[in-house]
Amino acid sequence: MITPQLLAHYQKTRDACHYRLTGHPPMTMVEQLAAISEQARQYDSQDYYGQGELIESFETEIATLLGKESAVFLPSGTMAQCIALRVWADLAGSRSVGFHASSHLELHEHNAYETLYGLNSVLLGAPDRVVTLADLESVDSKLAAVLLELPMREIGGQLPNWQQLSAQSQWAREQGIALHMDGARLWQCPAYYGRDMAEIAALFDSVYVSFYKDIGGIAGSVLAGSADFIASARIWIRRAGGNLYALYPYVLSARAGMERNLAAMPECIRSASWLAAYLNQFDGVATLPLQPPTNLFHLQVPCDPSRLVEYACDWSERHKVFLLPLPRAHSDGHSIMEFSMGQAVQAQRPAQWESWLQDFFTHLPRDSN
Repeated sequence: MITPQLLAHYQKTRDACHYRLTGHPPMTMVEQLAAISEQARQYDSQDYYGQGELIESFETEIATLLGKESAVFLPSGTMAQCIALRVWADLAGSRSVGFHASSHLELHEHNAYETLYGLNSVLLGAPDRVVTLADLESVDSKLAAVLLELPMREIGGQLPNWQQLSAQSQWAREQGIALHMDGARLWQCPAYYGRDMAEIAALFDSVYVSFYKDIGGIAGSVLAGSADFIASARIWIRRAGGNLYALYPYVLSARAGMERNLAAMPECIRSASWLAAYLNQFDGVATLPLQPPTNLFHLQVPCDPSRLVEYACDWSERHKVFLLPLPRAHSDGHSIMEFSMGQAVQAQRPAQWESWLQDFFTHLPRDSN
């Protein structure tokens, strides 16, 4: 168990390091606000209750990027996804929606889809793999919508191939079922599919994207779809308290993050591929998946989480280099961590990172069992 004291030690150690292997280079609050200030110089006034050139131009920009007719900016993805599914449910006259057992809606939102939005869930597929066409075809109940996550975070950033995804999209349309994308990390997918974001989004009736995951914004998301769909979503956003008096700090931060980090996604994916291949050489260490299709993968290390964090802190304090994310799970004697590669890795050559990793894993304390 990682105690609050150990967690505080871990965070202090991380913040004192000169180099980080994962993520983007950290920004202080002052640096974030400076980036917002620079963006703000381009506009005459802020937004008010979702209106104004600042927010409307950004919504149009993201809608165009995703190949959709319209888009709306929201404070959070939790709100965006539930609202999307509720809109589709109302249109279909059914409260049943389908998503994978590892969906954020199922694991991290305290059943908001049911408690606040009156939806019923049908869990699709096996917990340790991507959803397949057979999983969809096996559903007995009439679904209003199906949510597919691209990539699937809880199983290491895995993706269906293009043929599989296209077949699922065609099935949904033949069945009259809306297909919604949890695209929190959609930014990672074009390199894998060899298609731009609009081509991927064209397989879906609605799309959600996040601006703090991979993009590095403070918070915020966009929901995109047809003009009628977004008009209905705006009503639900108002009901849910998401139509804030002003959202400009989040919009400006999202714009700055897009300019700073979006173009670097292909290089981040190449970094993940190199790093996973190198890590899989160490005894008892394994990545999931073995070959990451995106910049995200999970790492299994044969060590108890608290021992691993203690060792990582000690090693990082001596080298001023931060290597491992905080363990997010413990299974069969292994700590499981999530690696999300950003631009921070570019601060050193791969050979230097490999040297540090070799030293780290050579002296790693291992559980006897």
